[in-house]
Formats: sequence, structure tokens, C-alpha cells
Amino acid sequence: MIRRFFVHLGLIFVFFSATWYILFQFDLVHTATPVEPKPPSPRLAIALLPLDSRPPCTDYVRQLAAMAEIQVSLPSRDMLDNYRQPGDTARLRSWLLQQAARSDAAIISVDMLVHGGLLASRQGNEHHDDAAATIALLRKIHNELPHVRLYAFNIIPRLFIADNPLTEKFKPLMSDWAILQETTLLFENPADMAKLRKLEAELPPELIARYRNLYRSNRQLNSQLLELVNDGTLAGLVLGQDDSAPFGLGNLERQWLDAAIRRNPLLQNKVFVTRGTDEVALSLLGQIIAEPGGAKTRVYVHYTEATTAERIMPYMPGPLSRTVTEKLAIGNASQTGDVSGADYVLVIHAGSSLSQSTEMDKTALLVKDWLASGKQVALVDLAADWQAEQTLLPHLQKKDVPLHRLIAYAGWNTSSNSIGTAVTQAAMVLYGNRASPAGDPLHRDLQRVSFLAERLADDWYYQKRFRPVLNTSLQQQNVNPYDLQSARTKTEQRISRQMSNAFPVLVEREWRNDLFLLPTSEQSTYAIAGWRISASLPWDRTFEIRFEATPLPALVKQRQ
Repeated sequence: MIRRFFVHLGLIFVFFSATWYILFQFDLVHTATPVEPKPPSPRLAIALLPLDSRPPCTDYVRQLAAMAEIQVSLPSRDMLDNYRQPGDTARLRSWLLQQAARSDAAIISVDMLVHGGLLASRQGNEHHDDAAATIALLRKIHNELPHVRLYAFNIIPRLFIADNPLTEKFKPLMSDWAILQETTLLFENPADMAKLRKLEAELPPELIARYRNLYRSNRQLNSQLLELVNDGTLAGLVLGQDDSAPFGLGNLERQWLDAAIRRNPLLQNKVFVTRGTDEVALSLLGQIIAEPGGAKTRVYVHYTEATTAERIMPYMPGPLSRTVTEKLAIGNASQTGDVSGADYVLVIHAGSSLSQSTEMDKTALLVKDWLASGKQVALVDLAADWQAEQTLLPHLQKKDVPLHRLIAYAGWNTSSNSIGTAVTQAAMVLYGNRASPAGDPLHRDLQRVSFLAERLADDWYYQKRFRPVLNTSLQQQNVNPYDLQSARTKTEQRISRQMSNAFPVLVEREWRNDLFLLPTSEQSTYAIAGWRISASLPWDRTFEIRFEATPLPALVKQRQ
């Protein structure tokens, strides 16, 4: 019996050896050797003072910059905000002054320097001394380091009052009050005027006063920032509009800014007003890499449904098409109607309960055809009702679209966040591809693939599949998803397990051993042999996670 076992074992060995030999002779098999790419020398060094400490404001900027071999430096986390705890503005100003001397450019959040972060800026507290110190600091850096290009951004207050226990019960009424501030001016409707008077009688006068003061201080600061652009201190300025609606106080501020920019030719193409907040810092990367007077990137924009371009998504004051135009302008790009002559195709999907599965399948096949023909494709994948079933991703997977070939994918939070991220990622990939031969295409492409994988796992799976289930579970245990407290450790462990289980199904198995050629002198071929992943909570809430996916490349060796 033992003899028979070894005979069978020998026959199996001979069979597999012969099969391997035949495959090898016909170039149907290859072997792979793990490699550890080294980061190349940076083409530019940028100091980043972020809006706050969350990954979209910090990690995303650094990752996108790496696709173009640009190094981004950040303050240590102990200087930055931590959820409701503001950042140390004095230490941050000192850090920026020192770091600017080691940088080619700086991206600077004025909200961080003045208030200590985005959430702190919403409280409406007086910060006159910090505002004056910030303006003085920007002038000082420019005077001492005139070769360092300074790009700043500031945020127009959002429609909703700050989240805290004292104001929570007035939130709906204050939203109505803020909306009526614009509608009564525009339409002069007696019913609206009567409603406004009634609201002002019901709301605490000090709350209205604080809210008005928030906008008044913001306008004063923005006026000073415009002057810094006018005198050359700032090379660029972006003013982002926080969560809003078609009507409201924020829109009045935006209109005032638009008029101020139109009146001054020196502000043209240097000051941009845009919808959005969290993505503004990374959008400024597009400004930094844009060559003055250089040709604009040509973008063919494809809306997946007939009504998509004019759709107004949640928290947005206007249609998607306007946001697309704004984000392209910041990155020195413009739309073209000629898909064949475009530098890349920007697909905008904004699914809803009315979206048809058959139409989404057709769009998936169109994306597949574009990729097969060698076109660069970036995808914004939104859902009006925050439902995974309304997104395009499941249809792309069903039609075997090679997702790892996309130059961008985004579908997180608001439409402005997602559009700004996808447009910037596309810009950085194209800029990186134009790098000199001394650059490292493997390192750049691994950064692209890594960010793509993270967006699929975070934007789509965590945000639309898992977080709703997680929040419901926490609430059933009387845990507030926005204030985890003692439940944070267990919640973080649960998220880590869930993401570890989901990632192999969503990404790893689909992309394993997919080959991609890189434009090196040897025309090397690489594959992704595996991944290192991690998931954690940056703040004491489930609203966002810090998800990191690192692809492990291998050099593929084929018979010559």
C-alpha cells in the first residue's frame, strides 16, 4: 500500500512538472519577485497647515501629492485639533514660520491659524488677536521668504449653527432663519417676512447675535485675505462654502465675494470661491502644479443620467455641473466636448431611487470600453440617498471593469468633497506621468493604486454599507455614534475586524496578480502580490475612519 502511494505521488509530480514546462515554453506562466520600492527624491516640498486633523484634510493631501513625487510636511498631531479640542494656534504659527523656510510652497488653513480648526470656527467666538497675528504672519513669511509660494484657504460659515448641547434644540429654527435671510431679500414675500419676524421673537437674541457676528468676522477676514492676494503676499486663495442649501446666509457671502473678485482684475485666476470644505486643501495641489500661462488640462465630463448635471445634492447650494466647473478651474482644467482629444474622462454619477439598473450597466460597459481603448478615466460615484445600491460600483464589478486602471475614484461625504478629490487625483496622476525619467513610475503608480483601494473600501463599503449598520447597533446599546467615550476601543476593534474581512472580497481577490506595465527603460511588469491594511478612528465618532491599504508589489519575470 505504501508502495502504491509513492507511485501515485510520483505520477502527480510528473504530471504537474510537464504541465508547468508546457506553460513556460508558451510564455503562459511567470514568476514574481517581491520588491520594496524606495521613495524618489521629491520634485517639490510643501508645508501643509490643515483645516483639521481628520484624514481627508491631512492624509489625503500627502497621498495625492506623492503621486506626483511631491513631499508634504505636516505639524505633529499634538499641535492640531482633536475633535472638539481646538489646535494650538500659537504653536502652529511658529511651526509654519519654521517649515516655510524648508519648503517651495505652503498650503495654509486660515481657520486653523485663527480658530484652531473647522469645528472651533463654527462656534462664533471672538478671535481678533489670532486673526491679526495670522495676517501679520503671512506678510512676514512672504517678506522674508519671497520665493516660497503661499496658498491660503478660508471657509464661509455653514448654514447650520454649531453642534453643542446648548444650541441643538434651536438647530431647525436657526436653519429656517438663515434661509429666510436670503429669500426675504430676493422675493420680498410678505409670508416669508412674517415668518422671519416670528422666528426672531422665538429664538434667543444672543444666539442670533452670535450667528451674525460669525458671518461679520468671516467677511472682515476674507477682505484682508483678498488684499494679501492683491499685494502679492498670497499666490492663491480659495474660499470654500461649508454645508449649505439653495438659499441662506452663506450664499449672500458668496455673492459678495464673487462681486469683489470681478471688480479687481488682479484677483482673477488667483482667487476661487467654491462649494466644499474638507477637500479645499487638496484642491490647492492643482493650483501649485499648474504652470502659469500653460495649457489647461482638457477634461471630457460624462454625466451618467440626463438629469445629473442639474441635480442639487444634499448640503449643496447649486447643481453638480457648477461644482464640476469650479473644481476644474482651481486645477487649471477646462471641459471639452471632444472625448478623443481629452486628457481624461471625468464620469459623474449621482444615483437616486429613480436610477435604472439597466442604464447603470450601460455606463459600466462604456467605462470598460474607455479603459480598454487606453483612455484615462476618473469616477465620482455618488448616491442622493446614501444607498450603496444607487452607486455605480456594483455595476462596474458585475461587468468586470478593471477598477485598478482608474486614475481616480471618489464617493465620500458631499458631492463637492468627492468631485474635488477625483479631479485633484486625476491632475496629480497626469502630472506624475509627465515626470522626468529620473522619477520612479512604480512608486507613483503604487500611490495611485493604494488610494484607489482605500477609496473603494472607505467611501463605498464603510460609509454606505457598514457605518449605517454600526450606528444602529451602537444606538441600540445607548451609545452615541458622535460621542463614543468608553465605547471607542470596542467600536474601533469592530471596525478593524469588519474592514479586514471586507477588503479581500472587495479589492484583494479582484486585483491579485493583475499585471501592469510601467514606462521604465526595462519595460518592467509588476503585480500586486498582497496588501497591508489597517483601520482606526481618528476622532471619538464613527463618522470617518483612517483606513490605510498598502499594496505589496512584485517584479514579474517571464521567459525571454
